[in-house]
Amino acid sequence: MRLPRATEQYDRRTETQRNLVIELADQQTHKRDEDLEIGAARLILKSPNGTRYEVKVDNSGNLSAATV
Repeated sequence: MRLPRATEQYDRRTETQRNLVIELADQQTHKRDEDLEIGAARLILKSPNGTRYEVKVDNSGNLSAATV
């Protein structure tokens, strides 16, 4: 996240821009106690030995994992 540098004096336009950047970044984060839907993105999990797995679900709800 890149925020505008602080100005010596209050500048309404700079503060509005800073707030917009923060709000947009906040919308992209996962919040506690909220459902997480991944959509078209992939869910990648990493095992303790470092192997990466892509987790998928089919239309019947069956889960599968494959190395990435």
